[in-house]
Amino acid sequence: MKVDKKQIRNFLTMRYDPSRNLSDLASWKNFEAKSSDPSGQITEKLLLTSIKNSIPNNNKPIAISLSSGIDSSICLALLRKSFPDRKIFAICGVFDSGFDESVEAKKIADMFSAELKVLHMYSMFTNMPEIISISKRPRWNTYNHLIAKEAKKKTDFFVTGDGADELFGGYVFRYNKFKQLLNSQDKWIKKTKKYLECHNRDWVTDQNEMFDKKIKFDWNEIYNYFKPYFQNNLDPISQVMLADFNGKLIFDFIPTGKAISDYYKIKGIPIFLDKSVINFARNLPLHQKYNQKNNKGKLVLRKISKRLGINHIEEKKGFSPSLLFDWQKTGKEICQSFLLNKNSQIYEKRLINYDWVVKAFHKVEFDGDIRYLNRLISILALEIWIKIFINHDINPKTKL
Repeated sequence: MKVDKKQIRNFLTMRYDPSRNLSDLASWKNFEAKSSDPSGQITEKLLLTSIKNSIPNNNKPIAISLSSGIDSSICLALLRKSFPDRKIFAICGVFDSGFDESVEAKKIADMFSAELKVLHMYSMFTNMPEIISISKRPRWNTYNHLIAKEAKKKTDFFVTGDGADELFGGYVFRYNKFKQLLNSQDKWIKKTKKYLECHNRDWVTDQNEMFDKKIKFDWNEIYNYFKPYFQNNLDPISQVMLADFNGKLIFDFIPTGKAISDYYKIKGIPIFLDKSVINFARNLPLHQKYNQKNNKGKLVLRKISKRLGINHIEEKKGFSPSLLFDWQKTGKEICQSFLLNKNSQIYEKRLINYDWVVKAFHKVEFDGDIRYLNRLISILALEIWIKIFINHDINPKTKL
């Protein structure tokens, strides 16, 4: 494995590398309105078929990642509908000082006769070498591998709700912000800049200064990745959905989920990512995914959820750590030991600007700036990735 400078630039700006040519990328025509499912009944049947085709009908238990949101709740409800008597283990991750979904998750698990395991997920900094070794990329936000690790103790089948947000209109906070920023006269490049503003935790305003001489940073190169998504005839919100699908889902979430499943030798089953579900959902009309007046998303899934009697939480949460809490408790000292050491590989290889890193530490320490904290964690992940895969001087099992 070698240091790919373009890949590093992209990972530290978008969290994924869209320079690779993948066959699963959608075109804007894939998001044209060609199907319809106002009641959600067709989608429900497709999801049930996805389950049937993915899980053999036997007595082996099934594990599921369960939050208190609509995606995983529907997954559990349809699992129980498919297998009335089968043992189902639901796993809910909880971080220290993070949002605790386990109380509501317990109610949903009880409703569908699943055994709930509340998994306390501690500092992501401590186990970062293991996290990075699983995905083989300089990434840190893959702490959900712990859910798969727990699932493997019970079964070889692990169901997740991956893909529901991108396919059925779940990122309402992003659609709403984009809509507020948008001008009706905007061309593709302005739309791209406004879309990236809706992902502004992945970069900072002085992004170009973060990199050292070996990495040439040009925003125009970044913008051009998004040109096909915003230069077409789709509604602007559908353009955002296309960019989300081709971005973090195809280049980030799907390969990461596969890497985690492969690592733990467990069959990952994202029932929303069955090809028939993908093809049907992408072609649903925008008004069946997202209500722009009341800022509600996943309208088709809401119909299914109501029919199944699920009481899910409204606001999207997921298993997320409290970054500033984890930073103060554990991460700051670890980051200082790696990133304030001028002999670190990111400086030896002239990839990252040391002076910028010092400035970023001040912004986090005195301003509590989450964007700069995200960049520092990403740079830490890069340093550890180099030490694991390039220099081979950190064991993936090392605790920081």
